[in-house]
Amino acid sequence: MLRTLHRLLPAPDTRILVGLTVWLTAAAVLHGVALGVAGILTAACLGAVADPAFWMIALACTVVAFVIVQWVAQMVAFRVGSSTARALHLSLGEHLAELPLGWFTSTRQAHIIDLATTGVPQAMSYPAILLRPALTAIVTPVAAALTLALLDWRFTVAVLVITAIAWTASRLSARLARTVDARRHAVSAEATRRILEYANRQPLIRTDQRPEDSDALDRALDGVHAAARRSAGTVIPGFVLFSLTLNALFAVLIGLGVLWVAGASLSVPVLLGLLVVAARLVAVAQSGAELAAGLRLQAGILDRLAATLDTPPLAHLPAVQRAKPGEELVRVENITFGYDDTPVLHDVSFTLPRRGLTALVGPSGSGKTTLARLLARFWDPTAGRIILDGADLRSLAPGELTGALAVVLQDDYLLEGTIGDNIRLGRPTSTAKQVAETVAAVGLDAFLAGLPGALDTPVGPGGSRLSGGQRQRVCVARALLKAAPLTLMDEATSALDPENARLVADAATRLALTGSVLIIAHDLDTAARADQILVLEEGRIVQSGTPAALAAAPGRYRDLLHDHAGLQS
Repeated sequence: MLRTLHRLLPAPDTRILVGLTVWLTAAAVLHGVALGVAGILTAACLGAVADPAFWMIALACTVVAFVIVQWVAQMVAFRVGSSTARALHLSLGEHLAELPLGWFTSTRQAHIIDLATTGVPQAMSYPAILLRPALTAIVTPVAAALTLALLDWRFTVAVLVITAIAWTASRLSARLARTVDARRHAVSAEATRRILEYANRQPLIRTDQRPEDSDALDRALDGVHAAARRSAGTVIPGFVLFSLTLNALFAVLIGLGVLWVAGASLSVPVLLGLLVVAARLVAVAQSGAELAAGLRLQAGILDRLAATLDTPPLAHLPAVQRAKPGEELVRVENITFGYDDTPVLHDVSFTLPRRGLTALVGPSGSGKTTLARLLARFWDPTAGRIILDGADLRSLAPGELTGALAVVLQDDYLLEGTIGDNIRLGRPTSTAKQVAETVAAVGLDAFLAGLPGALDTPVGPGGSRLSGGQRQRVCVARALLKAAPLTLMDEATSALDPENARLVADAATRLALTGSVLIIAHDLDTAARADQILVLEEGRIVQSGTPAALAAAPGRYRDLLHDHAGLQS
């Protein structure tokens, strides 16, 4: 565990943790030496060792040193605990910002929520509370055993052997408990995912509830309860077994002492002094065993945190000199991509002009949304490359890429704040006049006029206080205000009535005058406004050209037009 924590922490925090470990180890050594000296003092008081006063002074000095070092170590421990939690939160946040957005499935989001809200705060108890007894249980018996060599070396060997056996028993129990804890965490994360899904589905559940909506949540919560019972059922037998092992080993130690006394190789006063120390060591070991469940929990948390932090981030290629700007803003070269073992795009190539409107059309499931998200670098293609303004997307710094993009997706999301705050994200330096013009351009002015707060109206978490169409128009307004070199619009008119859909299409046309716009739509009336159309089918570009040229030529686009005309008739 300590090695895992060292690896996860940044270098400055690792050095602080190393310092804490040194202090705690020194305290554990002094504890063991004090116990050993106490045993020698007991034997001296019973006449087995000369000069009890010397050993009394030695014990007093050792205890004072132990108290001072232990106090310093504990003060450092609490500071390290809080700094460790802060460092782990920062490391987790910074690493998540570098992962492909496609990595964030609903299950992984639940794992991250559990790690950030429960796991990391619990992990801070390891350096703050649990590390001291853990080191004491290992180091103190060794230090005490070595000190006892001044009385009888055979007891030193016996205590060291007993410590090794007890440590092995504890490791076996911990290994089983960690397996159960991993299962418990998986079940808990699934319950978290179900709860989030249940909360998000409330508007639909309250109007059209299905039996499986509540059944799935009940099953997930029952699974958490069953996993908790299994976890407790593993920890308790392990603790009982460890206690029985310790008591049995203590009995063996007494038996050895009696045999040595009977054989006249050991005096009774020395035996009593040795047993005083051994009894105290058993208590120390049992105290450590009581915290074993907490240690196993921390180990599982650190393992899961390490697995997340070890997830490869998006690759970053070294920056190279860009090609001379030309008419092309984007060049997609032979890209291939799939989800796990499911291929989605195959050898796709096309270009987007520096200015103009490009429509991407095709049947559902053809890969349109995936292609748009590759352009936004939610993922990297498994083969091929995407060039933006003369540079490979993988060589662009995150700020440079986001500055060049404006994105409106199907699953639009608003940050908690006001409507105005969300629109101004596109260009924080925009004036009130620019915002007002943008609002009017996407048809939000009439809606805002009916709100007491107008632009200062809160949108709620994720935009929950707005309808789907209103959220979509806020996102379009944000993109229009930003006027980025490349704007990606995925089904931007899907949740809008015909009048507002026309306003959004007008906004896309307006953006295309100064930048490149790629719009994905099933509405072929919007596609008819485009300067060029790309037809995607089964993950391949099967046609490209102007709307008029594609409509006149046999092919997939003309089939789509006929289908569209049939739906409208």
